[in-house]
Amino acid sequence: MSAKSASLHIFALSALLLLVCLGQLPSVSSADLQSNGPLVVVLVDSRICDALASSLQQYKEDVIKSGFSVNLTETSRLLNETREGVKEYLQRFWNLTNQTLSGAVLVGDIPEAWYEVGSNVFPTDLYYMDMNGTWMDTNGNGIDDRHLDPSGPEIWVGRLKVSTVAGEPVDLLKRYFDRNHLFRNNLVSIPWWRALLYMDDKGVAQGHDALTPLRYIAPQVVSVTDGLTTNADDYKTRLQDPDGYQWLYLMSHGNSTYHMFQVPSKENLYEWDGAVYASDYRTLNPHVLFYHFFVCSGGRYTDEDYLAGASVFGNDYGLLAVASTDDTFTYPYNIFYRAMSEGRTIGYAFHQWLRNSTTDYTRRPSTGLSLSDLLSNSDYETLLHSMVLIGDPTLRLHIEDHDVRVADLRASIVNASNVERLKVSFTVENAGDFSETFDATVYVDSDLVYHAGFMLEARTNETVTFFPEGDAKYVWSEFINHKIRAEISSVQWEFNGENNVRDEYFVSKIIHRSLLAVIPEVVFAIAGVLFFGAMGWSFLRLLMADRPLYHVNQGLAKLNARIKAIILRSTN
Repeated sequence: MSAKSASLHIFALSALLLLVCLGQLPSVSSADLQSNGPLVVVLVDSRICDALASSLQQYKEDVIKSGFSVNLTETSRLLNETREGVKEYLQRFWNLTNQTLSGAVLVGDIPEAWYEVGSNVFPTDLYYMDMNGTWMDTNGNGIDDRHLDPSGPEIWVGRLKVSTVAGEPVDLLKRYFDRNHLFRNNLVSIPWWRALLYMDDKGVAQGHDALTPLRYIAPQVVSVTDGLTTNADDYKTRLQDPDGYQWLYLMSHGNSTYHMFQVPSKENLYEWDGAVYASDYRTLNPHVLFYHFFVCSGGRYTDEDYLAGASVFGNDYGLLAVASTDDTFTYPYNIFYRAMSEGRTIGYAFHQWLRNSTTDYTRRPSTGLSLSDLLSNSDYETLLHSMVLIGDPTLRLHIEDHDVRVADLRASIVNASNVERLKVSFTVENAGDFSETFDATVYVDSDLVYHAGFMLEARTNETVTFFPEGDAKYVWSEFINHKIRAEISSVQWEFNGENNVRDEYFVSKIIHRSLLAVIPEVVFAIAGVLFFGAMGWSFLRLLMADRPLYHVNQGLAKLNARIKAIILRSTN
């Protein structure tokens, strides 16, 4: 090797080492990216990584099977183990993979970022979700208080923080990954179709609608909103429901370690009626898989024994909690729940909701609406920066698609043999993923004209056309409006019953045959007259041709005799 060539090799190696040292080349192996799906970075605290090796490997395989690529790494491989080091590592993947990085799962004590809104200071995972925004500390106290990113976050982040949960961290995480694996393989007995809505008095008074979004993910929602019912004892009883719930939506006052309930008093005011502590989520062992804590600071993972951590990691069922690290406010979550109902991961649904909410927030000052009817800007800022996912965001809810519907319905008056008849045509469709059995009925002006049972395979339909028996009793007067309705019975665990009924209207205008319709008949009739007329005339001529002179002579003889008789009478 020449000296020049050796120098070039040394220079190239030095440049490569320099790039690695500067953190410009992330370590990505083919095994990390063995799926063509979007990338998930799993970043694990180096102090517990070895102890979790088998659990992490199983988890990695599970996530890849669900359609993702996975990069599993530990914090010791970062440029530095600070919040800046974590974000720099995520940004490298965001740029390297052409922005196909979907999200990050932070396992263990991964550094948190803090944010300040007025006097409120709280941890924010939005710092790691934002790949290209600007974060600023305008007052110089070491905490960011201004964030410029009008388009919203680019990725989602889920946090598995257990050091502030009662118990041994490695054991808590091993148990968590075990039930995560069981859930992914449909080995958890909690009924997917059940959800619990538990809303205390204040939420009801504010008119907060949580029932609508919950119906996207559960056909059976147990709704508890009565002020005299919502209290600590009743809530604890429902947590131990033997059937359980896949999802729980709780709205009540509280903080990071407990939440409380109010009941109306005789003076038409409210008084406290008990509290539920983080420790209750461990001792009661709730039969609940997923939580949405509409509780101030319920997800503040830096606090000891925080609610979201106890519910997710402190029992035998918890998998994920949506919560806030600071004050939370009434806000619609329809986008979040609708996305989950479509089979999206919880992380994807959360990311879509947060992006949409951020865009909505940045648009509000220019809407021209009175701000007195809206939350203040600081409230929005707190809400959007404090929302977190505690648990694994790559999970999808178990939701079965059962959906039968009336796909089409038509009615018309037809003229058959000069009698006006009603013709009905309707289509029933099974738009779900399972074979379904159901009944169909059709009514005309409230009169039952059809009833039959159907059995349809998944993703099939059937059309029925019929003339109702006895429809002659209807007087199909012109321009009278009639209503026709088709109904099919709901099937078990069906979400959308609205499309099981369809109404249509038709006007009973008599069908008069047009000139074009009768021309063939007229032509046929004329042809018949001409044909038989010609035949008759030909026959008459034939008869006359046989005895023409006989008739003439007879007539002349009679005339001559009558003349002679007249002359004779006149002579005499």
